[in-house]
Amino acid sequence: MNVPAPGPNPEASLLSRVADGDSRAFDELYTRWSPMLYGLLCKILGDPREAEDALQEGFLHIWHKAATYRAQRSSPTTWAYMIFRNKAIDRLRARERRGRGIERITAEEPADALTAVDRDEGVEFNEQSRTIKAALAEISADEREAIDLAFFSGLTQLEIAERLGAPLGTVKARIRRGLLKLGDTLKGKL
Repeated sequence: MNVPAPGPNPEASLLSRVADGDSRAFDELYTRWSPMLYGLLCKILGDPREAEDALQEGFLHIWHKAATYRAQRSSPTTWAYMIFRNKAIDRLRARERRGRGIERITAEEPADALTAVDRDEGVEFNEQSRTIKAALAEISADEREAIDLAFFSGLTQLEIAERLGAPLGTVKARIRRGLLKLGDTLKGKL
């Protein structure tokens, strides 16, 4: 197993324990990361139910693939965000393929056929969006910009550093601090 030995980073230590099959460590990672990752998935997918499904898929991936984490390549949080971002992108692509098929089948269906359930889900999603936006407003503009470029624009940390004219270490620190603050702010709210 090539997962780093437990060190100063508690999340790397938890990942190492997850790689060894420690379900308590997995529960702790889930508790730490799920609010932030759910927020990311909601923003990308625009559908709370689909975000929940993607969250489950992503954590299942982490459970099975924790041993593939490499500390030299990224922080544990960045590694997790990339897994969940990729799960969301896969779902968007699948949705697009399904949409094309459904569009052909239901060409006659009226566009205003929203059910009460659809409206209720929209209200819940809007509330979650407001919560996430409020949490983003609580972090610094530099951290918010770095997170936006990394996770919503898909830029690498090196590309962000070049775009912002900032040292790579500064960009990494902004992203990490911002993600930690978001996690603390969103804990228990989503």
